[in-house]
Amino acid sequence: MSTDANLRLDVREEAGRPTLAVITGPLDLHTAPSLHRQVTLILHQSPSLILDLTGVTYCDSSGLNTLLRLHLHAQDSGGRLTVAGPPAQLVRMLTVTGMDTVLPVYGTVAESQETYGPS
Repeated sequence: MSTDANLRLDVREEAGRPTLAVITGPLDLHTAPSLHRQVTLILHQSPSLILDLTGVTYCDSSGLNTLLRLHLHAQDSGGRLTVAGPPAQLVRMLTVTGMDTVLPVYGTVAESQETYGPS
């Protein structure tokens, strides 16, 4: 599944595990709206979702806002969204803004999967 020419979203499902959405490319003003739409659709089908941000090449405030909105949407729907493997630039943004205390952030997908309990 592709969100636009610059940002790619690949969804991986594995029995007994939360759905994994792998995001590759820039998460910015131009790509964030499309990502929000796509991930919202995924959350309607799979309320437990891990966003793998290892491949995110850039993130601006629009991308940061989108991550927060998706997290809140998951919570409001009775689901759970976690973030795994954010690049250093995004980790700094999450820390400086205090979003790392709101949005569950893990260093790797495996660490995030462990928080969802046994498979």
